[in-house]
Amino acid sequence: MKPLIAAAAAAALLLAGCADDEPTTEPTDAMTSAAPTQAQATDSMEDKGVSFASPEDGAEVTSPVTLEFATTGLTVEPAGEVNPDAGHFHLFVDADCVAEGTVIGDEAQHFGDASTSTELELEPGEHTLCLQLADGAHTALPYTATITITVTE
Repeated sequence: MKPLIAAAAAAALLLAGCADDEPTTEPTDAMTSAAPTQAQATDSMEDKGVSFASPEDGAEVTSPVTLEFATTGLTVEPAGEVNPDAGHFHLFVDADCVAEGTVIGDEAQHFGDASTSTELELEPGEHTLCLQLADGAHTALPYTATITITVTE
């Protein structure tokens, strides 16, 4: 009987020692490295985009027009490989960009060599330019920018 009492007493001491441990409320590495929440994914999408570095929207310019393209949070690379957050530019003149997932054909000027600038001959008048990033297979990504310029004589 004494060995049973001794074992019970040892178990009670062991449990009493564990009872002093407080549960942790601090995030662990596993908790903080989890997949991003929907809000975090949306925020990261908002931090990415394409733009015209020049000219500015509404600018009056002469032909040939020098266009400079820029990205935020994205990589410009030649056509070929398809990589996340990367692609090359396409320019639509007096036409809208295409829907995400559409393969861009001859309706746009392609910059598959990863160019970020070009000179463009345009007739005098108002022109709308839509810049769109596409992946290495020329599939339209959701990153677009549109400006309107006026070419003077």
